[in-house]
Amino acid sequence: MKKHTVIIATFTVAMLLGGIPGVVLAKASQSPIQQINYLDYHNQGIQKLEQGNFKDAVENFNQAIRLNPKYQDGFCLRGFAKFQLGEFKAAIADYNQALKLKPNYIDAYNGRGTVYAEVGETKKAVADFNQVIKLDPKYADAYYNLGLLNYRQGKHQNAVANFSQAIKINPNLADAYGNRGLARYAAGDKGGGMADLQTAAKLFNQQGYSQGYQQTLDLIKELQ
Repeated sequence: MKKHTVIIATFTVAMLLGGIPGVVLAKASQSPIQQINYLDYHNQGIQKLEQGNFKDAVENFNQAIRLNPKYQDGFCLRGFAKFQLGEFKAAIADYNQALKLKPNYIDAYNGRGTVYAEVGETKKAVADFNQVIKLDPKYADAYYNLGLLNYRQGKHQNAVANFSQAIKINPNLADAYGNRGLARYAAGDKGGGMADLQTAAKLFNQQGYSQGYQQTLDLIKELQ
């Protein structure tokens, strides 16, 4: 049986953007001018992230953090931007600072876990994703990311369980269906694997993600 790698999706920090409010209340000790500038830089940084302009996003969050050094969301978001730029050590440092300011910061744990996973620090990544689940058992991305880690380590049944939990929480998570399909196929459940891949393709198509849709169709053709 041929060995297939995870090609449908990578570790996700998508919840970062969805889970952090667009406006964060400034500290009472700030002057009105500082407050306006702080919120302005924050919102500009969010906009740059959504545009994929990570370099400028870092600059925006730099300014927001300068005005509010206790701005935990700024460190977390800047960590995400630096991760996207491949600045892994700097990203981890930002996530560490975010967690220092807010010890139970779920998005920071998930974000730091993705960086650890990317640089091969598997044990640390697993610890961070498990901490996310401990803090919020309904956080689908943490189960999904654990699934990817287990798949990479050849623990296919564990990966299937992780992806299944992510799907239970979010039935529209096409990536989870796709990667569960690969894990099932690798574990010998070819029928279940193909069914999951077909579901993934259907969801990708419905959600307008043409690249994921075509990628999954190509994989189904290769496995048939």
